[in-house]
Amino acid sequence: MNNTDKPTILVVDDEPDIRGLIKDILEDEGYQVTTAENGETARTALTQHRPDLILLDIWMPDIDGITLLKEFKQQDPHLTIVMMSGHGTIETAVEATRLGACDFIEKPLSMAKLLHGVEVALENQAKQSKKQHFETQTPVGKSPQIILLLEQAQRVAKHTMPILLLGESGTGKHCFARYLHSIGQFSDGKFIELTAETFPLDSLKLSALVNNTCLYIDDVALLSHKAQMLFLHMLESNKLDNCQLICASQHSLEQAVNKDTFEESLLYQLNSITLAIPPLRDHIEDIPELVHHFVDQFTTQADLPYRHFTVAAQNRLRNHPWSGNVLELRSIIQRLLLLGESDDIEETDIALTLKEATDSSENTNNSSIDYDLPLREAREQFERIYLLHQLQQTDGNVGKAAKLAGMERTHLYRKLRSLDIDTKQL
Repeated sequence: MNNTDKPTILVVDDEPDIRGLIKDILEDEGYQVTTAENGETARTALTQHRPDLILLDIWMPDIDGITLLKEFKQQDPHLTIVMMSGHGTIETAVEATRLGACDFIEKPLSMAKLLHGVEVALENQAKQSKKQHFETQTPVGKSPQIILLLEQAQRVAKHTMPILLLGESGTGKHCFARYLHSIGQFSDGKFIELTAETFPLDSLKLSALVNNTCLYIDDVALLSHKAQMLFLHMLESNKLDNCQLICASQHSLEQAVNKDTFEESLLYQLNSITLAIPPLRDHIEDIPELVHHFVDQFTTQADLPYRHFTVAAQNRLRNHPWSGNVLELRSIIQRLLLLGESDDIEETDIALTLKEATDSSENTNNSSIDYDLPLREAREQFERIYLLHQLQQTDGNVGKAAKLAGMERTHLYRKLRSLDIDTKQL
C-alpha cells in the first residue's frame, strides 16, 4: 500500500504532549497524521486536505470542540469525527453524538481504546461509503416506464429550473433525486436533504445551504405555511439559483392548493419540470433485477449472507400487489436474507414472509398508541412496539434485530435500555 492509500487523520488538541503522543502511535500503526493546536489551525488544515478522520478535543483556547464539530459537519456532513475530552460529561457526549460525532473518548487516553475507536470509526466510514455508492447508482430497471424516466432525467438534470418528483410512498423518489444529482451540473457539490421538520425558517440559514449543492426537499407538501412563504420568496428573488433544486411529494400539490394547505404561487414555481415515478405494480417485470440489486446491496453493505432466489420465488414476488412499492420489496428481501436458513429462497419462503409482514403491519396499526400523548411520548410508544416486533422476529437476537431495524447494535442496546426492554424476558 502506498502512503497515499493510507487513511489520513487530523488530530486537534491544544496540549503538545498529547498531540505528539497520538501522532507517534497512529503513525506507527500506518496512518498518515497531521496535527492542529487550536480551532483556527484545524480550519486551515481542513481546507488544505480533507482527512478520513478527525480526532477533536473539546476544550481548546480559541473555540470549543463542540462548536467546531457543528461547524465542520455543516460544511461536510460526511466527515468522520471522534471527540476527546478530559472533563467530559454524559450531557456533552450526548450533545456531540447528536451533532454528528461518531464516538466520544475520555482522557486520560487509553491507547488501546483510542486505536480501537479509530479502527471502528474508519470501518463505519467505509460502510457508509458503500451505502452512498448504492444510493447514487442508476435506478434499477429495464421496463419501458423506467427507461423513459431515465431518458427524461438525463434531459432535465442539467437545467436550472426546479424538478418535481411525484410518486407514491416507497417508489424510489429519493433514489431518483440522487441520480439526478449525480448527472446534474452540481454533481461535485453536496446532496443536502431537507424535510418539513428540518427546513430552515431563516433566509440566511437556507442561503448557506445552496452554494454549489443539490437541495432535495422531501414531502414538500408538508412544509409549514411559514416555510412555504420563505421558500417562495427565495425562489422569486433568485436566491436559490446556485443549486440544483429537487422537490418530492407523494401528495397531489393541486389538491393541497384546493384545500388551502399549499401556496398556489409556490406550486407554479415548482411544477415546470415534473417526473412521475411509477408504482412497482406498474413495472413488475423489473422485480428480478431489483431482487439481484438488493441482494448485492445487503451482502456487500450489511454483511448479510448471500442467498439465491429461485425462479419460482421471483415469480411469487412478481404476483404480490406491493402497496409499499420498492421500499416494501427491499424490506422483504432484507428479512429473507437475514432470517433464511438455507442457501436457496423458495416460493414457500416468500409466501410465509409476505404473510408475516402483512400480519405485522396489521398488528402495528391496531396497537394501542395513545394519540393524545405529546409527540415524544407517542414516538416512544411506537418505538417500543416496533422494536419488540423485530426482536420477536429474530427470537430475541439483538444483532439480527439491529440489522432489520437498520441500526448499529450498540445504538439498539442503548435504545432498548431507555425503553426498559429486557431481551432476556422476551
